Amino acid sequence: MDEVGIPLQAFGALLHSQNIGMVCRALNMYQVAAAYTQVSGGNPLEPMADEVRGVAREILSRPPAEDEEMRAGFDHISALNVLSVLAQPADAELITAVLENTTNEEIRAVAKLAAATARTQPG
Repeated sequence: MDEVGIPLQAFGALLHSQNIGMVCRALNMYQVAAAYTQVSGGNPLEPMADEVRGVAREILSRPPAEDEEMRAGFDHISALNVLSVLAQPADAELITAVLENTTNEEIRAVAKLAAATARTQPG
């Protein structure tokens, strides 16, 4: 397998894991890789952007996870963080619903960032 294929395959396995903590780890990895784009000139995980966005949308379409291994709402925070980079205009309604339904201030703050990204992308 080529050098790029192996990390993408491993990242994909994390992204589609049955363990929500692993999924959150993958979302956070994508966000960090996207931030590095500014200094390194490229995001090695970019080929999976659509899948990452889809997983983030799926997480936000259900109530925040409650898991003893991670703090309440961490799945929504991870999904919104990645959408602060990847959100499209079509995501605005979902993000707005999260904003309207959360009482968690951290989720609200990150949702505002994701909503701003969704509004500034070309439709």
